Amino acid sequence: MNRAFASLCLSTMLLIQTQTTQAEDLVPDGVNVTYGQYLAVISGRSADYTNLRLGITWDWKKHFYQSESLLLSSYFELAASSWKSNLTAKDNPSPDGKDKATAISFSPVLRMAFLPNASFHPFIDLGVGAAYLSEKDLEKEKKSPINMGGHWQFEIRAMAGVEFGSDQQYEISYGWYHYSNAGTQSLNESVDFHVITLGYNW
Repeated sequence: MNRAFASLCLSTMLLIQTQTTQAEDLVPDGVNVTYGQYLAVISGRSADYTNLRLGITWDWKKHFYQSESLLLSSYFELAASSWKSNLTAKDNPSPDGKDKATAISFSPVLRMAFLPNASFHPFIDLGVGAAYLSEKDLEKEKKSPINMGGHWQFEIRAMAGVEFGSDQQYEISYGWYHYSNAGTQSLNESVDFHVITLGYNW
């Protein structure tokens, strides 16, 4: 009887510990805000979008590589973005293109941080994830819109920035975001932004 009771108590404690660990894994490790502007990488296309983005991050808590001068790690990011066209009636925007869109994205991101001192770490972020875009056709000048080919898109990023603060809890970065369906649909016109991001990690 005592052994059975002890086994039950031990099993209960292990279950509680497991559930607590899983719950802790779901708690975000950071938050960031991003401001971006449409980046014209395709000649002949005239569009003008502002991108406002809010993201939350989860650290993998594992280092792929670490030395005295280099740290290779990764994190997940879940983000919501709001795109708004700045074209006016004078720009003769495409009637079938939407002037607003929302994107929900999830991406693993690889971070290469350089460690010159304890509180100042330059880094490079590279990531490829998935995004759901509320609109298929986006506003631009002239009759035809930017046709994204579908709601589901790939989100690609390349960022350069710096971590700073007593525990590297702050970060600022600048770089590029690209959205396209990678040819999985018959139409794939894509959208690019250059962005600046401010982040806080706890």
